[in-house]
Amino acid sequence: MVHRTVSARTGIAAVFLYSTLAFAPASLVAQAGAKQSSGVEFDMKTTMSVSGGMSGMLAGVPPGYSGHGVVAGNRMRIDILDGALALLAEKGDYILFDTAGMTIVHPSKKEFVPIPKDFSTKALDQMLAMGMSVSIGGIGVTFDSLPGTDTIAGFPTRHYRTSVGYTLTLEGMGTAQQMKSEATSEYWMATIPGLASSPLERASQLSGSGQGLNSTSTAAPFKELVAKTDSVTRRMTGTAVRMRATTTSESGLAGTMGIDMTSEMSNLKRSPVADGMFVVPSDYTRGASPLGGN
Repeated sequence: MVHRTVSARTGIAAVFLYSTLAFAPASLVAQAGAKQSSGVEFDMKTTMSVSGGMSGMLAGVPPGYSGHGVVAGNRMRIDILDGALALLAEKGDYILFDTAGMTIVHPSKKEFVPIPKDFSTKALDQMLAMGMSVSIGGIGVTFDSLPGTDTIAGFPTRHYRTSVGYTLTLEGMGTAQQMKSEATSEYWMATIPGLASSPLERASQLSGSGQGLNSTSTAAPFKELVAKTDSVTRRMTGTAVRMRATTTSESGLAGTMGIDMTSEMSNLKRSPVADGMFVVPSDYTRGASPLGGN
């Protein structure tokens, strides 16, 4: 059974952040002689459409990306083969995931950008330090197990749907704002031998396709939301091989913003993975984070 350390809960502020190949990138082959671990490799594709205020912000950004990934235990790497991950990575870049968070690597610049898994919580801490008051109300969470069995990437799947709604209120510095958020996600879950984590769910931390906050958000205003989303996502077993999410946010200041995203895995197979695939080259330098707080 997959240990569900990541679910459809990305940072509120990250809602704006997001052709398969049958062979591994050349970097995989080049490191084949290095120390290896048992792992799984796969292809993935994410498509995205945005509406409202976000459409102007992301004008000119490719509507999604295709990538090749490798997983060994809790370590994961996704190479961007085509398209882009909005504002973060483009073709030729890759993303490393581990228990501490994520690292965006730009080989063309010989740069890397660490993004800790609690980055959304740090953004909240900054607002609180400025004297802002943050609260969440009107929380509604539903879970459905849908009938039928689809075969995806050669694996039989179980189909689930979750919905999360809440209202975020920000007060302070002479202003008061409210943002109402509604998110519906569907998951096609399968049992994948050798896969101890869910790559699509981990990648969704950067795509803005989630339903609330990152799983590390333990700040008081969000504890109830995190607990309720945890309670439903724990009911899903296996690894997501396809995800579909629709998120709508409405506020008086920004109007209505929406994002629709679909991600799917293919060509999954067990494979030895060179440990060097998960290490930033020693001659790379740290770059500036597009999320701030670097």
